[in-house]
Amino acid sequence: MKNFMHKQMAHALVIMSLFLTSVAFSGNAQATLATDLQALLTEANSLKTKLAGTTLTADNICGPLKSAKSASSTHINNIATVNSSLASPITLDTGMLTTLDSLSSVYVGIGSEAVRLSTSLNTLSASVDQLNTAEGISLMLALSDDIGTMADRIGEMADRILVMSDNIGLMADRIITTQNIQSSNLNLTLQNTLTAQTNVINLVSQIDTSVYNTDLLNQLSISTLLETDMNAVVLTAVNSATELARIETSVASLKSTVTSLNSLIDVNAVMSTMTVNQQSMITLADLSGKVAALATALKGYTVALNSINSVTATPTLAASVDSILNMSSDIGLMANSIGEEADLILEMADNIGLQADQIVLTQQLQSTNIVATESALLSSQVTMINLIVKYGL
Repeated sequence: MKNFMHKQMAHALVIMSLFLTSVAFSGNAQATLATDLQALLTEANSLKTKLAGTTLTADNICGPLKSAKSASSTHINNIATVNSSLASPITLDTGMLTTLDSLSSVYVGIGSEAVRLSTSLNTLSASVDQLNTAEGISLMLALSDDIGTMADRIGEMADRILVMSDNIGLMADRIITTQNIQSSNLNLTLQNTLTAQTNVINLVSQIDTSVYNTDLLNQLSISTLLETDMNAVVLTAVNSATELARIETSVASLKSTVTSLNSLIDVNAVMSTMTVNQQSMITLADLSGKVAALATALKGYTVALNSINSVTATPTLAASVDSILNMSSDIGLMANSIGEEADLILEMADNIGLQADQIVLTQQLQSTNIVATESALLSSQVTMINLIVKYGL
């Protein structure tokens, strides 16, 4: 009877915990954006503390990593809840931007802890049975993927908040500072997750991803045509709004294709394993390079628009700025999605040993391309912010 009561009480506590989590990140009208961001920061700090207090031993590898993976998944879900609740207009203040800065900084620390844990797992593998090592590798790859994802999602949230803001002009300098901080911290987080992944890849001695090759090659072909189209456009005071709106539509269409495949791979990662196909990894690396090229072309648009702003009608200029900011957000999302696809394939793979060199090369190229993409997008956003301030758009 006593055991039954204890089980019932434990069950009730679990339900209460889930209820409180859903309330904390409800995203309803009563929960302000500032409060939601602060709650995310508190949760991220708790995750960092949890990882810092985690020690892997030969007798206890999977338990701590499962607990950490559960906490990271919860945090990503809560970011998604806050992100989905955003609605225009948003009035920015210094407190919100400071919290976004702090979040991106905490993720750097979380990434560092992942590197430490992956190094520990690497060391312990010599004295742990293969079954526990394999599960530990899977959990470590999943955790490092989550860390990259949460950093990506906060960056995407910051971009959405920028698009929805109604006081960019007043907060321009502070916004640019935040964008610089986030760009730098994202690069550091990506380096940490790459290191953590490489550490555990080196443990593996041995799903078929060629099933994705047709879609990936199609995306590569579309992005190549789009790059050519974007580079052929010459913006003028007369055509800038219409041309940018046309390109914006094409970018949005490509983004939908990329994110749809990303969702499919995500579902398959839960349901199955894969054999890594070399062509898949090569195409993913090439695709990340094309997205970086799109970001560079977009940067060229901002330079052109900045040079003709004085002779461009205000409504045309405002529409052009909106298109560029929307494309910046979509290209950033594509870059993140392509990186996540490679991470998910890596997480699912059972022949990493056979493709280890290509996988590591792909991860390195993607990391380089994401840095280039982020740099070009940051420059585009800064230029558009300055135009908003100058003309009160």
